Amino acid sequence: MMDLKPLFENLVPDEQPPSGVDVGAAVRAGRRLRRRRRALTASVPLAAAAVTALVLATGSLADLGRRDASATPSPSAVSIGNIWSPAMTTIPAAASDGLAYTPVTALSATELLLRAGTSSGGGGRLEVYDTAAGRARVLGDLPRPDGARGYHPQAVEPGPEHIAWWARDVRAQRATDVWVLPRAGGQAALLARLSGPAAAVERLGVLRDRVVWSVRQGGLYAVPITGGAPQALPGTGGLHLVSWPWASDVRRHDTGRNQSVLVNLETGERTSLPAPRGGTGMRCSPNWCVATLDGRTVVWGQGGGEPRAVRGSLSPSSQIRADRFIDLGTTVHDLATGQDAELGPKTSSGGVAWHGGGSSSPGLVLSRQACDSSSCGPELAVLNLAAVQG
Repeated sequence: MMDLKPLFENLVPDEQPPSGVDVGAAVRAGRRLRRRRRALTASVPLAAAAVTALVLATGSLADLGRRDASATPSPSAVSIGNIWSPAMTTIPAAASDGLAYTPVTALSATELLLRAGTSSGGGGRLEVYDTAAGRARVLGDLPRPDGARGYHPQAVEPGPEHIAWWARDVRAQRATDVWVLPRAGGQAALLARLSGPAAAVERLGVLRDRVVWSVRQGGLYAVPITGGAPQALPGTGGLHLVSWPWASDVRRHDTGRNQSVLVNLETGERTSLPAPRGGTGMRCSPNWCVATLDGRTVVWGQGGGEPRAVRGSLSPSSQIRADRFIDLGTTVHDLATGQDAELGPKTSSGGVAWHGGGSSSPGLVLSRQACDSSSCGPELAVLNLAAVQG
């Protein structure tokens, strides 16, 4: 990997902050667009199907993270409305039976994985909300064992054919349970009951044939999707899963350390990551790196190119999502286009009241209660990063 020192000696700041999109205005525009879509669907179903197919083709998960980092267009070359507007949407804040919705992640440009549950966090169910059709379908319940009072499902993670999560009874300090549910819907199954070092689950990855996870002390384990005894994965000591197949040598919230390696767990390839002198909190995905340098947030492509300063600040909750987006407090920055989406409004403490999704890996949704300048309504405003165009 090339020496980064000369690049950072000539760091390019953003003299004029790139334009941001007003999320509130985009959400209101999204409501009008969905009303027009439904009218079109009722009168011209074949044309509507073609439009939906185009949206899925241009905003699918498969397209994310496949852009050449060295060919990043300038911010002025991109239409913000065309990029972000399709990703702004609103959904009900609760299911028909009153259970509150918490967005987990995006399954596609038009499908959101939701958790429906109570404020106590126990039990509930998983649903998929179709933003194009404006309706939800139930996938299945999040079981709670008999007698477990503080049993809280954690870190729901979708895979090709199954959705997995882990849970434990925090009051009884019982073993950690790993559950799976068919992605098409059905009944959840207890995949494994973990004890010992394997029980300190921090992140899950779901493959077609197995579930993998890393533990807080470092290292990865796996269990077949059909169940069985967990097995430690050789050669993964000290590694922490980010999003399958990628692993890092730092834990997610360990912001005092710079990441120094990125490992592809499928191929075994290890990429060394030299940090800029004076840089802190450096995190890298396959194509991008971000760090704090001289009090500014800077980003650069792993393949080279000139680093640039961007608006916003790294925090313990900041994550590179889909090898393209980084959430920086009040904004989401698109690493591929250089554009920002403003997340506001701010809370009284100065932060932004957005929820970063309930998935194990860096998810593709950010959500908050839908509000305008005067009040908040019974809806959630959702930024679906799987639907961002460009």
